[in-house]
Amino acid sequence: GKANGFEQAMQLLIPRGVLVLKSTCAAGVEKGLNLSTIVIDELVVVGSRCGPIDMALELLRSDGESGGPLLLADLLKRMVQHTFKLEDARLAFRKASERGVLKVV
Repeated sequence: GKANGFEQAMQLLIPRGVLVLKSTCAAGVEKGLNLSTIVIDELVVVGSRCGPIDMALELLRSDGESGGPLLLADLLKRMVQHTFKLEDARLAFRKASERGVLKVV
């Protein structure tokens, strides 16, 4: 929740790392923020409005499929619980509205 938290988080990431930005902290980012690190290190910034923080922390503590750092592809594979074809969009929306469902694509 501190204004310099965003810059500190970017410095801690490895190239191609993923930074998850919670909406409760987003307002604390100061004007004049240098975003060049995002481009140079090919970082991914993902917004997260809400959800189970304990699950998110466990994902961040774990390694990726290769045994190395958790990359965006690994994170998405672990978060998406259900996948539907486009023609099944109505069914997908119904599934997404069920209690306990995290992500539906």
